Amino acid sequence: MSIRSRLALVFTVAVAVVFSLGAWLFVAALSSGLLSSIDSQLSTELSLASRYVGHSATASGAGSPAPLPGEYLVQVLDASGRVRGASADAGSTPFIGPAERRRAATAQVVVTVSTEGERTRVAAAPFASRAGWVAVAAVSLETYDRTMRDVFSELLVAGIVFVLAAGIGAYGLARAALSPVERMRREVAAQSERDDEAGVEVPGTHDELAALAITMNQLLSRLHRALARQRAFVADASHELRTPFAVLRGELELAGRPGRTRDELALAVANAAEEAARLNRLTDDLLLLARSDSDRLALRTEVTDLAPILERSVEFARARADAAGVRLGLDVPRPMVARIDGDRVRQAVDDLLDNALRFAPRDTEVVLRCRAADDDLTIEVLDAGPGFPPDFLPHAFERFARPDRGRARGDGGAGLGLAIVNAIALAHGGRALARNRDEGGAAVSLDLPGAIVSDDSGRRSPG
Repeated sequence: MSIRSRLALVFTVAVAVVFSLGAWLFVAALSSGLLSSIDSQLSTELSLASRYVGHSATASGAGSPAPLPGEYLVQVLDASGRVRGASADAGSTPFIGPAERRRAATAQVVVTVSTEGERTRVAAAPFASRAGWVAVAAVSLETYDRTMRDVFSELLVAGIVFVLAAGIGAYGLARAALSPVERMRREVAAQSERDDEAGVEVPGTHDELAALAITMNQLLSRLHRALARQRAFVADASHELRTPFAVLRGELELAGRPGRTRDELALAVANAAEEAARLNRLTDDLLLLARSDSDRLALRTEVTDLAPILERSVEFARARADAAGVRLGLDVPRPMVARIDGDRVRQAVDDLLDNALRFAPRDTEVVLRCRAADDDLTIEVLDAGPGFPPDFLPHAFERFARPDRGRARGDGGAGLGLAIVNAIALAHGGRALARNRDEGGAAVSLDLPGAIVSDDSGRRSPG
């Protein structure tokens, strides 16, 4: 069942319930009012019953006839229940039985009885002039019953018409209100995954539907951007994987040619091993980033002294720094104790040093610095190279992003190092930042909030 139908059905049921309750209250109030008016007139007739004492009913029949509609009949009964006086046509049979007569001898009683198949309203009260006597007044309820039947029939017909009209109106109103939603659904269904201008028309009503259209357009834009990033990622990953595979295949083909010397075979195997190692690093990096996307980048955090970790990273990079003519510096206070995953932080620092050494000029210094501000830890690598191009800084931590768009092997790595640094920072609840230094060069930092803990002596690690 559609939303329009459900809304119309719920509204129709609600209208039917409300109308029924209102009709019941109206009928109850009308019935009470009519009966109160009848009872009031009966009480008036009772107060005038003394004028009928000594008068016999003109009807000679033994029975007591049913009053005509609108005709009030009065009887005066003695203590034994005999009719001692009556209005015309009241008959000689009492309108009430012994039980009602005994009650009426002490207080006014109002009952509804059936006389000759018709309902009659009867009021009885003590007769003021004679002790033990009772005055009785009666009137037919035919007019009352006919009025109530007519009212009930009219309310039933009016209720059916009103409820049906309300249901049809509710369906039309719901259809009109939801038509923009249906239009947006058709527009979204017609969107293509390659439609860069994806979006739905925003109605100019400035209401919830307009807000829904705006939100939907924002969602579609995010989805298309994510799809574009995915395509770019697949294309870049394919390009990066194709190069080492091509080199590895070429080296193996050369090694398989007849007449190759032992030295040539050894060189081919060494080149193939280098490309295989590059493939292994690239696939490991891609796997790490994929896990970070699905929040499955596992961390084994523990209280760790950072100084030994950073010293090992510097020693690991020293050979490459010496070959590039670049000095390495380490600035870390002791002790510097933090709750981190030491292996992941070491991986991030290695990537930062590798990135800095790739662009640092000869005879300059690359500094690895560690600072603490309250409980926040910052690990930063500074170089004196050309820095980042300003238009590259917003994309520095994107995958396969590099300052130039070349993809030759001599242009540097695959562009995954800073993306991995950012993934590790996010997994620790922090972030990675890149900036250009005022004095020249670049600075890339790993900010880990709340990572600093007290050392074994209970003192806070210095900043």
